[in-house]
Amino acid sequence: MKSTEKVWTILACVCALFRCAGYSPAADWNQWRGPQGTGVAPDSPAIVRSLPASGILPIWQSEDSIPSGGQGGWGSPVVADGCVFLFAHEKTKVSDEDLPPAKFPYLAPEKRTSMSEAEYEQYERNRRDEQETRSKNFRFDERVYCLDLDNGKTRWRNEMESLYCRFPQSGTPAVIEKRIYVLGAGRRARCVDAVNGKSLWETRLPGEFRDEFLQSSICVADGVAIVVAQQVFGLDASNGKVLWQLSETKEQAGHASPVVFSTSNEDLVIVHVGRETVCLDPHDGSVRWRVESHASHSTPVVIENRLLTYGGSRKSGLRCFEISAREAREQWVFNGSADSGSSPVVANDLVFVQGERRLACVDLSTGKSHWMTLLQLDRPRYASLVAADGMVFYAWDGLLGFAADPNKFLPKIDARIDDEGRMAEATFFREKLGMRELERTGEGQVEAEKLWKKTFRDSGPLNCTTPAIADGRLYLRTKSRVICYDLARRPGKEPSARETTEQLP
Repeated sequence: MKSTEKVWTILACVCALFRCAGYSPAADWNQWRGPQGTGVAPDSPAIVRSLPASGILPIWQSEDSIPSGGQGGWGSPVVADGCVFLFAHEKTKVSDEDLPPAKFPYLAPEKRTSMSEAEYEQYERNRRDEQETRSKNFRFDERVYCLDLDNGKTRWRNEMESLYCRFPQSGTPAVIEKRIYVLGAGRRARCVDAVNGKSLWETRLPGEFRDEFLQSSICVADGVAIVVAQQVFGLDASNGKVLWQLSETKEQAGHASPVVFSTSNEDLVIVHVGRETVCLDPHDGSVRWRVESHASHSTPVVIENRLLTYGGSRKSGLRCFEISAREAREQWVFNGSADSGSSPVVANDLVFVQGERRLACVDLSTGKSHWMTLLQLDRPRYASLVAADGMVFYAWDGLLGFAADPNKFLPKIDARIDDEGRMAEATFFREKLGMRELERTGEGQVEAEKLWKKTFRDSGPLNCTTPAIADGRLYLRTKSRVICYDLARRPGKEPSARETTEQLP
């Protein structure tokens, strides 16, 4: 090959790398599920396989108190351009009136068993009307927070008055080319300048709105912002103009987020719509192919020419398709787990999937189950797995880190976080709190359980959110702030005693 041909070949490869609008440096986690939308931190530095006996303290905790859950949503943090970004849909009481207990509170599934389908539908109508009336005692605001990556200090806040939804908006920002894209309440897609926090555009998407909540996160493909708000929309990322709407589908799209599928010469978009998963041309919304995937709120995962979808029932299961720009062919189905919204992650050619308390390791090529374990957690759901350097992490109540190993479940970190921000193994906190002494009697066991719950009630990861991991640092949203830990094995950083005797997988 002539030298000029070599140069053009190299340039073509570089252009292909940067062509994807969602591209971000390896040290960033710039959108929902990371720079490639897969839940994986590429090119991560080496990650610790254990914590010191006394745990670790955070590098920083955000200076601002950031409401969460029912008061501020469940959006997850992202990292880009030296900043951490977070979206919150905040609720503030403005009335002096003391509200009486709700007549129609939320009923968990186990509390509805005595109701007929018609009775439960009527109950939900009553609950919706009651909540809408009660919402008039509150003010609702949308805030995009920009925190300094090095110290957690607030650089700026973008604030806008918002609307009531049955659940707070909880999308995760997408930061593309120094612009932040997020879906707010009332079917409003928004774009904010990532440098100074100024609003650049806002688009009210077509469709009716009363109090619907839309939890999908935006992705950007070749200059088009893909937004899921019951239907799928393509917006000009530069000005918010609606370019197209996917309206020929039989069923509405849910809360799953779209992802970019990069082929050798173009970027396409994959998104769940109803019981199907479709591949779209981002420029005009034309459908390249569709498959019956039975996926629910889980985000699709694209690994080269493979697509993973995950359903809300074991019958739907975890499915793998071989995909191209023209078609998708089902390769295998794993029916061992299901979840309301958790998304799987791939590490070391293994698929790790969490479904409520079940955690499974599945072979990416064959769908064969390597192992399955039960998590000792209380009703985990909606939170997604992330991976870096052969380690997989799951944040629920605390932080679980395990090796991406096909042979067996190998937990390396099983930590809790106290109100100081210290992250340590349960054994450390049990000794610190004197749990063994308390548990000597039946009465003491009750007190010990209360003490344990009180110690970690408000300090751990906000359940139903997913951490960001970038350049070896882990970013968690808690009930009141964002917190950052360094999990990298850096030169000069003291390893724990276990690390010095433990070989990394």
